[in-house]
Amino acid sequence: MRAMALSVDYNITVLTNRLQQVVNAIDAGATNGVLRLLNSGGTTLSSLSLARPCGVAASGVLTFSGMSLIDPAAAATDSATAARVEDGDGNTIISGLTVGMGSTSEIVMSPTNFITAGQTVAITAATITGN
Repeated sequence: MRAMALSVDYNITVLTNRLQQVVNAIDAGATNGVLRLLNSGGTTLSSLSLARPCGVAASGVLTFSGMSLIDPAAAATDSATAARVEDGDGNTIISGLTVGMGSTSEIVMSPTNFITAGQTVAITAATITGN
């Protein structure tokens, strides 16, 4: 027998509660969570420390706190194509995020998604919309 994948819709209260669990998981580590920008091979190009608490869940949207997030010196040179969020203990909480320059990416970089080692990387706004 085959399992069938169904698309479901949650009400705003349930979405908000789910996103609060994401906040709780990111903040569960011993230190602040981290957003890692990665190249296509999974190498970390830039690590941006999240605030604590990392964000606020309301009306079905998680808005990250403490903007701007700053990495004063990127670790490597390449195009950022993916990202993940870890708690302060290094446990992956969110993975599979896409990074690019267009609106089809979950993380949109401007003016380019190319990162050079040693450059400052800043994220000025970040949200996750529940679905």
